[in-house]
Amino acid sequence: MITALLVDDEPIALKRLASIITKSCPQVKILDNAKSVREAIEQIRRLKPELVFLDIELAGSSSFEILDDMEQRNFELIFVTAYDDFGIRALKHEAIDYVLKPINRAELINAIEKATKKIYQKRGALQTPNNNGINKPQINRLALPTMEGLVFVDIDKIMYCESEGRYTRFFLAEDDKKILVSKNLGEYEASLSPNLFIRIHNSSLVNFSYIEKYVKGRGGYVILRNGKILPVSSRRKDDFFDKLE
Repeated sequence: MITALLVDDEPIALKRLASIITKSCPQVKILDNAKSVREAIEQIRRLKPELVFLDIELAGSSSFEILDDMEQRNFELIFVTAYDDFGIRALKHEAIDYVLKPINRAELINAIEKATKKIYQKRGALQTPNNNGINKPQINRLALPTMEGLVFVDIDKIMYCESEGRYTRFFLAEDDKKILVSKNLGEYEASLSPNLFIRIHNSSLVNFSYIEKYVKGRGGYVILRNGKILPVSSRRKDDFFDKLE
């Protein structure tokens, strides 16, 4: 799960932004929002979000004051603004993306996907070696919390996972076993190796090892070893092929 802070002084824009994130990006958890430069600086220092969505104009001030106030920035940044003439300045602050208002859902989701990828890569770089420079042993099993308790499964036996609202259903290769877990899919996308698993749809995370065939289409679909057909969303198609390469 990626933690995020929304910074905007327009209630309608803030509501639209939060709505798109909540409905379309389950891997992002909104911690809070801020409506002024001062409030944003306080919230960033207190909450330490991994991702900040930032408007340019805030109650008569510039949000660049927030960035200038920080000696070291420990979060990724997406600008969401009605002003189209600050792009170069945004690039200088190494923003992930620059989304113009009125917010286009597809553009925002694409920006969040880029931020997600960078944050997961950053987490991996921080977590792979320990303080002595020795790699931690690879974790090959996953503990799944169910109504009865924890079920331990071999990661390489997970064929795919499907989102069911706030829950995730795991489909295992052994006897077509299914396990329903009380966590959303975004949390497992963060913990399962990106080298082995790929998000092909908002509702599907698939183990590469079990993909037998890809069939072309607007997004197309994959056929797994057990004959299961899963759609590939058009906006995740490029990521899918990048993984294949």
